[in-house]
Amino acid sequence: MPYYCLNLHINTPIDILKRLKNLELLVHLHPYCFSYAILDKEANKIMTFEAKVLEQPTGKFLSLDAIAIWFKEHQEVFGLPFTCSKVAVYSPEFTILPEKTTNAKAVFDLLGYSSEESITYLKDRISENFYVYFSLPDRTIDFIDNHLLNVEFYSTDRGLLHFYNNKLSFKNYLSAHLYGEELTVCHKKDTGNFYYNKFPVKAKEDLLYYLTLTYEHLGLATNEFPSYLYGFIEEKSPMYSTTYGYIRNFEIDRTLKKILPYQYAVEDVPLHYYINLLGLGL
Repeated sequence: MPYYCLNLHINTPIDILKRLKNLELLVHLHPYCFSYAILDKEANKIMTFEAKVLEQPTGKFLSLDAIAIWFKEHQEVFGLPFTCSKVAVYSPEFTILPEKTTNAKAVFDLLGYSSEESITYLKDRISENFYVYFSLPDRTIDFIDNHLLNVEFYSTDRGLLHFYNNKLSFKNYLSAHLYGEELTVCHKKDTGNFYYNKFPVKAKEDLLYYLTLTYEHLGLATNEFPSYLYGFIEEKSPMYSTTYGYIRNFEIDRTLKKILPYQYAVEDVPLHYYINLLGLGL
């Protein structure tokens, strides 16, 4: 398993936040971890950051009770007058389309997703020809809308998909994101996304297997084409070392402190853990 700090709390005092006029709230809700950051847009500075690892199972919608408890714990902060609240929410029902559709329900019905509860289909435009459609229960949408100001909803991997590290030595690369037992892989090609998929990872061999499978599917040379890793993982973990033994062009992206265009009122945050959260502010 990865090495990491389970819960991270680095907060600017609330009285200081109340004096700031242009705050943006970034929220990432995933079964493995709930996290948020407050961005001072005028200074482009991350003022407050918090993460709580939950380790809930994937494959079903998030528990509204878990979201409500977490929101209650942060009600004073979440009640600030944010100019925008960007919320990326996990959904087990998603698909990628090259263009907009006016009938997302028909697409989801064709894919075999159930609609036993009241569902709303949401669209996240990543680039000109890359749309992530996902569904959320109406009660989850209503709860978040009623507890945050100026809410914008995004797919859970918005940060990873939208972020492109143009200072890497390679223009085309795989981005692999490990979050609990969920591996997300996307192919970054010429500043766009060419491939996006998810895989279950429960053992150290799984990461190597699914990365190799992706290389084969895309026709990429294992030892020539680079993969950059994000999420809850470190070089000391067996999962990383096992994969690195077979894929040498494979490393954790440690450039984020210089690449993400923020100043930080917080220190020592392992930024590669939270690319899906911090990428919302780009």
